[in-house]
Amino acid sequence: MAKLGCPIYVCVFIFFHLLQLFSYGVGDVLEVPPFNINQRSLLQYLSLGDIKIDLPALYIFGDSCVDDGNNNFLPQSAVANYLPFGIDFDGKPTGRATNATLDGFQYPPPILGMSEADRKITRTGVNYASGSSGILSENGRSMHMNVLNFFQQVDLFENTTLKDLKSSFSNTESFTEYLSKSVFFIHIASNDLGLTYETTTPKDSPDKYTEMIVEELFKQLQRLYKLDARKFLVNNVSPLGCQPFNINIKNHITSCVEEVNEHYIYIYNKLLSNSLTKWQSTLSGSKFVLEDLYKIFQDVYASYGVKDVNTSCCLDRNGARILPCAQNVAPCEDRKSRVFFDPFHPSESMHFLWARRLLKDSSVCSPINLTQSMQA
Repeated sequence: MAKLGCPIYVCVFIFFHLLQLFSYGVGDVLEVPPFNINQRSLLQYLSLGDIKIDLPALYIFGDSCVDDGNNNFLPQSAVANYLPFGIDFDGKPTGRATNATLDGFQYPPPILGMSEADRKITRTGVNYASGSSGILSENGRSMHMNVLNFFQQVDLFENTTLKDLKSSFSNTESFTEYLSKSVFFIHIASNDLGLTYETTTPKDSPDKYTEMIVEELFKQLQRLYKLDARKFLVNNVSPLGCQPFNINIKNHITSCVEEVNEHYIYIYNKLLSNSLTKWQSTLSGSKFVLEDLYKIFQDVYASYGVKDVNTSCCLDRNGARILPCAQNVAPCEDRKSRVFFDPFHPSESMHFLWARRLLKDSSVCSPINLTQSMQA
């Protein structure tokens, strides 16, 4: 068994289920273990037995790709707490916008579902993510939704978890060390570069708009740093032009809407990469890992034996594939061979691939991969 500085499920969960994967080379066929695999079997499947990791906690910030239930507690918000979401998790929706979670594992709980007593004793991490949120406060407003933007998520970490949990440590030094070894996972900006940008009038140039987003992102990362966070895993933005939503509503002559991918997403990802390098040198003692989610999706589109890379598995209430899943309408049967479960969110199979490459594949992580970051 792996020697871990925390309950093993925390390290195994790692970022959406990160619990799974060693690097595949492009061209491999995606093989997903059973969704009901137990903890011991999963560790053997991942060959994690000899890896030593000191990871006290995982703190998650972001949007619907990592929200595991916070929006369930917000009125008029985007939710995934009904079938067919969770259909492969014993038919029990949890609030995650996909078809399954692995059986037998406990995930960092959503902050809005925790009591004050829970916040004082939960040392393994908390989830602050909110579906349809982003870096900018405008996210969600265009669809009249009540969501937690990144600023508000950091507020919750500072004003609830940080204050409540500190009292459970014997002294300030031990609490500071605990935070410095924990991983702060940031998956955000897709909504800023998607619906928010498209509904903003008048529009800034892509360069000016992406600069503003990155500046706002840094402000919140600085806040977390001042609160003793030191290890950051930051995702770039995937090729949104390949989402079923964009494919079904926009004109395109290739398999994806390249206009979406090649303009502001490309600009944002390049600026983010350059900025993370600068921020690490600016914030003494910090460690930033950039996960190239864009490349991971590109590789899947190129190969991996996936049968369908750009069609939503579930239908919306109009029988199309441009809105979230209609409630209690059966999704496709071949869910293990799909990249997308709904028009916006990856299937659980894609999460497996995503997480496996993140753990060990330095071609999609820089300057080091996640395992190396957790061991540092």
